[in-house]
Amino acid sequence: MKPSELSIDTRNYLLNRVLPKLISFLSLPILLRLINPIFWGEIALLVGLQSLFSGLFSQGKDASIERYFFRLSKKEAKSYSKAYLIKTFLLLSLGLIVVELFFRFNIINFFDLPYGLPLRFALVGSLFLAHQRYLLAILRATKKSKKVLKYTQFIAILTPLSQVLFVYFIIYIRDFNDRMIVSAYFFAQIIILTISNIFIYRYIRKYVENNQKNLKAGTDNISRYSNMAFLFILFSSFINWQDRYYIKYYLTEYDVGLYDAIYRYVDIIGVIIGSFLIALAPILFSKKDIGTKYFRSMEDLIYLTFLIAAGGTFISKIAVEIILPESFHSAVEIVPILAIGLAFASAASITTTIFDVNERKDLNLKGIIFASIVNALGNIYLVPEYGILGAAFSMLISGIFWFLLILYFAKSFGFSINNNLLQITFINLLIATNFLFWEESFIFDLFGILIFIIISIRSIRLTKDIFSFSL
Repeated sequence: MKPSELSIDTRNYLLNRVLPKLISFLSLPILLRLINPIFWGEIALLVGLQSLFSGLFSQGKDASIERYFFRLSKKEAKSYSKAYLIKTFLLLSLGLIVVELFFRFNIINFFDLPYGLPLRFALVGSLFLAHQRYLLAILRATKKSKKVLKYTQFIAILTPLSQVLFVYFIIYIRDFNDRMIVSAYFFAQIIILTISNIFIYRYIRKYVENNQKNLKAGTDNISRYSNMAFLFILFSSFINWQDRYYIKYYLTEYDVGLYDAIYRYVDIIGVIIGSFLIALAPILFSKKDIGTKYFRSMEDLIYLTFLIAAGGTFISKIAVEIILPESFHSAVEIVPILAIGLAFASAASITTTIFDVNERKDLNLKGIIFASIVNALGNIYLVPEYGILGAAFSMLISGIFWFLLILYFAKSFGFSINNNLLQITFINLLIATNFLFWEESFIFDLFGILIFIIISIRSIRLTKDIFSFSL
């Protein structure tokens, strides 16, 4: 690819990640004003299950088709996709049957929650999410970044809009305390995903052609990569969502709602950094670009992760009061701890791209399994003692250990963060200080705004340096 083509894809994939999340971030305050913390806790738990099942349904095929699509002949690509579609429908059917049996015979009660119809909608939605990822992977594999951007924006705008409208409709005909609100949230998602999947599929059938001859990718290589990607997604869903279930088990669904609302606010760190990773994917996943400049960009991305965490922390008191309803304000104290934890987790994810470049997905998997186990143990010991703050500490501990392990693996490829280590340490001390003086006066808040402005200026300059890599 020419540098100009890389720049176009970089722009499209950055917008593809940033704009949908920005829309979702803006729609969140509206939804939280329509849905009380108890129902939002139920939605959070169901979204966690949906993330798990969409990973099960995807089987890692979306990752493998993006990497190996052009190594397959036209016949092989069709056969591969057909087998995937049949298997996902069989898995969904089996999942729905199991759920119906559980409800019918009371074999298991999911954390004492009367899921019922919302759970069924969430399961169906997980299938559509998996298929959407697979279809978009084909578009990315065939350099259709403009189409990926178009369809993603379509989904990003209409999904929260339809959810707000459906939830408001239920409130209008029933009231704010009706559980049909949760069903409406997931039903709206299914409607939009169905429409978008049909449009994407029709476009692929009409315009996407694989005219390559068989390049002998090897079914064993594809299967191995798919299995590694599948397990990675599975354990990623554990580390991202299992804390809600421990909170529900030890505390209440109300606490889950409080924690999830703050988590989504702080998760903007991962959103922005993930946006950069996908935006720079055409470069970062090219073996010929590995070298000093490549690793320097990786270090800058990690540094930017902690800058964003610090900036969000120091503006959080003011931001949360504006963005979230008053019923969620009591949970805002967990922001600094959660921000550091998610920053370390994002930094670990950035570093794993080195393994992807060298087709060492097994190292990604080892890191995420280790982090998931540490996170689970942390939740078991800390949530009963410290509540949702304990869940935030658990994320912090698992994030630190995950990052250190990934750095250890990356050393064999010649990567380290020595250049920015001092700055990262100083930023983490700043965030920790913010947590210790959280209850201090308005003067301290003004000092926080000043730090936020300084960090923002530094982040903008660093972003320019990162993007200069694609030129």
